[in-house]
Amino acid sequence: MTTPIAQDQIRPRSPSARKPVGLALQGGGSWGAYTWGVLDALLASRSLTITQLSGTSAGALNAAIVASALANGSPAQARKALRAFWLAVARPAVADLGRPLWGPVERAWRDSVSAWLLSSGMLSPYAVNPLGINPLREIIAAHIDIDAIKSKLAPALYVTLTNVKTGLPRVISNEAMSIDALLASACLPMLFQAIEIDGEPYWDGGYCGNPTLWPMIHGGAARDLIVVQLVPDEASETPTDGPSIRQRIGEIVFNSSLVAEMQAIAAMRQLAMRSDGTSNVLDLRLHRIGPPQRHLVEPGSALERSRSWLLRLFNEGRAASRQFLGRHSADIGVRETLDVSRVYADVHKPKVRGAANANSTALDTTMAPVALQPETQR
Repeated sequence: MTTPIAQDQIRPRSPSARKPVGLALQGGGSWGAYTWGVLDALLASRSLTITQLSGTSAGALNAAIVASALANGSPAQARKALRAFWLAVARPAVADLGRPLWGPVERAWRDSVSAWLLSSGMLSPYAVNPLGINPLREIIAAHIDIDAIKSKLAPALYVTLTNVKTGLPRVISNEAMSIDALLASACLPMLFQAIEIDGEPYWDGGYCGNPTLWPMIHGGAARDLIVVQLVPDEASETPTDGPSIRQRIGEIVFNSSLVAEMQAIAAMRQLAMRSDGTSNVLDLRLHRIGPPQRHLVEPGSALERSRSWLLRLFNEGRAASRQFLGRHSADIGVRETLDVSRVYADVHKPKVRGAANANSTALDTTMAPVALQPETQR
């Protein structure tokens, strides 16, 4: 059972001719540069204003950069901040300095992931990287203003982490934001030691919420939510070689939480329409940009950090975002453009047997999970 958000916890909207939107940003390593391109076009739009963001892993970093830059300046400043961050990640000097750490870790992960998936063991980051050094820490500190995110000028921000011990998601919002929270949201356990927050260890949030939608739905800062999806919906054919199999397993795992939330939204809408018709999911309008074309998400590409590769992803993301705006800018604030039931539900429905009903009927809904409540609502 969910708890409604008090009205005084919701940031009032400032008068604006622009349409308010919330952004839900998936994670995916260097594929986050595709999201950089998407955000660049959305921030350049004169018809939209970003009032809330939810992100996981690379999506959390992109969301935090936008939130801090908007608090300190303007959409133009946010575009500059995103570009500076991703070029810093790709800068040759940074790559050279990081090679002694990143090179062995990445090679160890690639060499051991097959054995790990077969439950025969894997090399631990505690052995490969005993000092627990994370190259992202300094880059995050240089490009994200945590104090600005905590200020009242920032749009609402929600970042998802996975508790290692409980396996449950933890959603952190503006007031509780920290560099450690962002690092934890992007902490792949095959590469990095768990990040400790409040005495608890955390891994990449993609295992539990990639990204988490419920805080934005309940927050109400925008009724239009744009999901920037990086993980492909489908595979064109059954993978048969090792790298392709591992790739598809990862896609299914990291997309499963989004699929579950979308199915829950569809189910709650059906239940609301059958009852009194009052629910905050009925006036919710969902949209989507992505996923990238399949050739951009080949095995191993999420770890590629060359400047040319990141800029290629950026250009692809910006083109997709501009195409979305060209087709659907007028729909925002009016109608939903994402067919949730078609994209996130299997066409084959099980037959449900009920004691009170002798006739079997096809199951067309799923049970909605308990909505996540972030630690501090905005």
